[in-house]
Amino acid sequence: MRSIETREIVEKKEKRRARLISALLLLILVGSTAGYAFLSNTATNTSTPAEQNPNGQWSASFEGQDLLFSSSPNSTKDIQAPYITINQYAGKPLYIVSDSEAISNEIASTLGRYTSRVQKACYLNCKEDLPEKDCTENLIIWNQSEDNKIYQQDSCIFIDGDLRAVDAFLYKVFDIK
Repeated sequence: MRSIETREIVEKKEKRRARLISALLLLILVGSTAGYAFLSNTATNTSTPAEQNPNGQWSASFEGQDLLFSSSPNSTKDIQAPYITINQYAGKPLYIVSDSEAISNEIASTLGRYTSRVQKACYLNCKEDLPEKDCTENLIIWNQSEDNKIYQQDSCIFIDGDLRAVDAFLYKVFDIK
C-alpha cells in the first residue's frame, strides 16, 4: 500500500523531476550542438588536384563533380586573386559581363553548377538589351587586357586579362592546387 503524501511532498517531487528532465534535455541539446560543430566540418577541402586529360583540358573534382579548365594551375600561379570561396556564389544568381563566349562558357560551366542561375548582364551603362547590374549582386566582369589582374569591389569580381586569369580566379574559388 502507498503512503499518503502531503501536497508539499508531491510538489517537491514534481519540481525535482522537472529539474532533472530539464537538465537532461539541456545536456542533449549542448552535446548535439557540440558534436555537430566538431564533426560536420572535418573535410574543408573537397577538391582534387587538377590533371590534364587527353583533350588537353585540365580537370579537377570538387564535391564529386568534374570541373574543366583551359589553363593549368602552374600557368596561373603568378596571377593573384582575392580570397573567395564557392559559398559566396552557392544558390545565388550569377551575372557575367563579357564579350567573349569562351570566357562566359568557362565561368558558367564551373560556377554555374553551384549557383541558382547564370545570366549575361551589363555593368552600369548598358547599351545592349541585358539587365543592368551593379556591385550589390554577384557580378563577374571580364575585360581583355595585356596584364592578368583580378580584384574585388563589394560583390563584383573584375578579371582583366585572358583565359588564364579566369582560370586563376576559378582555381582560387574551388581551392584547387
